[in-house]
Amino acid sequence: MDFERARTAMVDCQIRPNAVTDFDIIRIMNAVPRENFVPADQRQLSYLDQHLSLSDHRKMLSPMRLAQLIQLAGIQKTDIVLDVACGTGYATAIIAGLAGSVVAIDDQEDLVEAATETLADLEIGNVAVLKAELQLGCAKEAPFDVIFIEGAVDFVSDSLKKQLADGGRIVCVEPINGVDSAIIYTKNAGDFSRRVAFNASVPQLTAFSIAPEFSL
Repeated sequence: MDFERARTAMVDCQIRPNAVTDFDIIRIMNAVPRENFVPADQRQLSYLDQHLSLSDHRKMLSPMRLAQLIQLAGIQKTDIVLDVACGTGYATAIIAGLAGSVVAIDDQEDLVEAATETLADLEIGNVAVLKAELQLGCAKEAPFDVIFIEGAVDFVSDSLKKQLADGGRIVCVEPINGVDSAIIYTKNAGDFSRRVAFNASVPQLTAFSIAPEFSL
């Protein structure tokens, strides 16, 4: 398979037509080899517009949805970013091209190892990949200018909110009246504002799920 040609087609047919206008995001996604981050048995699917399974409880976001969410974060060259549920590190690689530095966390050891190895192979040096509980974030490296959560959540933990710098943003996907929506939180003088940006169906992160209540 000609992955380079498939990557160009992904950008031209999935990214550009879906309101992604940030040239830097387009440029980086046209350069980062997504196939390197995809499990070997799914490499032929690397550039399709679909979420790909990384493990029993984790999926890689589709290229189009990922690009839209990263654009929503408005990442600047001086930003320090926390990438939550980084998986094998594809989104981390895109973010690293936009930010000053990235701390990427996952709670699955095999995914942490895969992300670390692939990012090192690509000589992406402004990233640290760590194993950590997703809700807890990485307090020792805080504060962060951007916290990017790779998946749908029922809530954003207080631990993550405390690790956000003043003026910082949290981007995630939350259910709104039964519809998954992209959300951006902004912190100003210790207070949080919340804005719904667009509909965005992405896989659920079980670490941020609220258990259903049962009644007799």
